[in-house]
Amino acid sequence: MPKVVDVAQKKAEFAEATWRVIGKEGFPATTLRRIAREANCTTGALSRYFSNREALLIETLRTAHDAAAGRMIAILRTTTGDFERLEAIVLEALPLDPVRLREWKTRLVFWSAASENDALREENVSRFQRWGELLEELLAPIVRRTEAAKRECELIRGLVDGFALRLVLHSGGAGRIDDDTDDVVAAVRSYLRDLQRRYA
Repeated sequence: MPKVVDVAQKKAEFAEATWRVIGKEGFPATTLRRIAREANCTTGALSRYFSNREALLIETLRTAHDAAAGRMIAILRTTTGDFERLEAIVLEALPLDPVRLREWKTRLVFWSAASENDALREENVSRFQRWGELLEELLAPIVRRTEAAKRECELIRGLVDGFALRLVLHSGGAGRIDDDTDDVVAAVRSYLRDLQRRYA
């Protein structure tokens, strides 16, 4: 009887192998042959799940975003209070632990690659749009005017991206968390409390 293969699990394993290759050797090393070797399989076995390198890279990007989205959903289910939910989600979006740091490193690599690849760019735009929609939803009960909420959403996205870039660049190798983490958390909390006061 043929072995039953969990397709989602296999794809997740290949995405994990891709992350490891990026972490060790950088984005240019992410060939199907190299990733197959990292996953201890043949290129042919990998090609049964991904028709080309681009499809594998998009899946890898999606798994990073989906993992972050899963944590955010859990936060939304367990956190009460409009401001508390906004603050918790914004802090969750930052690379404040090794898991999120790796996700952000992967994301930044893909941002760079997306400048020259339409499919990766479209995937990034789609994910960025969903992030903005979530922030606007969280801001709506705090910032009542639609235009003001959209402006605050853009500022928060810039804040998160800027601090995330700083933390990634200062992190060094081996997933080390930077000493600036506490200062970043304090700055983000201060900004959000100022926002809350402005619209009280």
